[in-house]
Amino acid sequence: MTKNLTFNQPAMDMTMVGFGQAGSRIVDELAKFHTAEGQQTYHCFALNSNDGDLKGLKFIDPNNRVSLELGGLGKNPEKAMKILAANPGTKERMAHFITKKLNTDNQPVIFFAGLGGGTGTATIIQAIQDFHNHYNKPKIEQVLKAMIEQFGEDTYKAKKNEFHQRAFQIAAENFRKIGVVACIPLRKDGPDVLRQVNKFAQEIWALANDVTKSVAWVTFPDNQFFYEQFSKLPQNKKEDVDNFRDYSNREIANTIHRINVAANIGGTSLVLDSQDLKRAWWEHQGCLIMSRQEVPVGILNTNADVTKLFTTALSKSHLHGHVNLVNKEGEVSQVHHVGLLAILDRSKDFGNGSFIENAVENLHEILPVSGTVFSGYIEESNNENVTVYTFYKAKVLPERLEKGLVEEYEQYMKENKELHFTAATIRTIQEDAAQIDADAFADIGIDLLAEEPQEVKKETSIEEQLEGFDFSF
Repeated sequence: MTKNLTFNQPAMDMTMVGFGQAGSRIVDELAKFHTAEGQQTYHCFALNSNDGDLKGLKFIDPNNRVSLELGGLGKNPEKAMKILAANPGTKERMAHFITKKLNTDNQPVIFFAGLGGGTGTATIIQAIQDFHNHYNKPKIEQVLKAMIEQFGEDTYKAKKNEFHQRAFQIAAENFRKIGVVACIPLRKDGPDVLRQVNKFAQEIWALANDVTKSVAWVTFPDNQFFYEQFSKLPQNKKEDVDNFRDYSNREIANTIHRINVAANIGGTSLVLDSQDLKRAWWEHQGCLIMSRQEVPVGILNTNADVTKLFTTALSKSHLHGHVNLVNKEGEVSQVHHVGLLAILDRSKDFGNGSFIENAVENLHEILPVSGTVFSGYIEESNNENVTVYTFYKAKVLPERLEKGLVEEYEQYMKENKELHFTAATIRTIQEDAAQIDADAFADIGIDLLAEEPQEVKKETSIEEQLEGFDFSF
């Protein structure tokens, strides 16, 4: 990684939080990065069930490592959740961690966990709920209370659902957003792990599609994918990593960091800037698909070769296997904003960026884009390589998670006939939660007035009532 891409200021200030051993070690990789002034690039934190794993971290500030003091929870998330629930002090430690430690200047946060582990899986879902309830739910309540004070209780009771919808929309503009990196396990981790991962992946995916929560995106790095990629590497590429897990941790961290830093460098005629990146990552909801293609600059002869790199990148992911944007029924998954970013080596001139314009044209033939395409390139000393990144958010899952874990599990059950597999799989929960359910506010305790609605004589639309009202509080 070049100096500028290591030490440059990032486009987005973010807080990185690792849960359990797997999540904490990915964040430890991110904690390596510093600005040219020596400041750590990201606020980095780790939460684990025992002190031993935390002591093995190298770069996260010891003051930002929090132990639940439970001595480890193993590879059984369901059992881990029961243990957590049975320990009175655990809930308080979790709450303090979320409300005090992560109170970092309204920055978005990325939560990291390995879904095959006990601690990470058991804590990350609770952490998402706690984070939303502490940082964002009060913003909805604040707007709703102001609306009731402005227009009166009778109007609120008569138009409760309209008030809730509008209050949420206004408050959501100022939410602290969450990104989730949830790693899925190896096949050889066993059928019980696969069964439990399937269950918890459903819960995380449901949160990522619930507009009343704070999750802007989730991505599912696949340990099986990294294991196979690592096994194919030439020996000289393996010299600086001990095993495939170290390799996967580094690739996840580098992918996030390099996109974030490159979007803040500029200097060419076509720039993907920090505001573009913020919109691409934090607007809308879904699975964030990030891809990377890198080749020696010497094998690229024309602009068209760079365009082809983008086309290849868009057909793959750097963190997991294939995604199917069109299902068996022919239904197309919605794709929101898309980012195209090239890092060129200064040793070769590829012109004024026509390769990007051509890539954008090709993009619309590959992806059903409903949002904006953000694109740009930078010229750096890139170790005599050309690197392209693509990223987009869609209502789609990696193929192995969508059906692969289910098939792996069912195949095992077919062969062993020992357990019955639940029908509620990841395949059953891919509905788009674009509309806010009226009951959602009751579920999170935001129905401020519980009385039955009373009829009002004058029916004025909520839009008319809100016209000119100042919500800047």
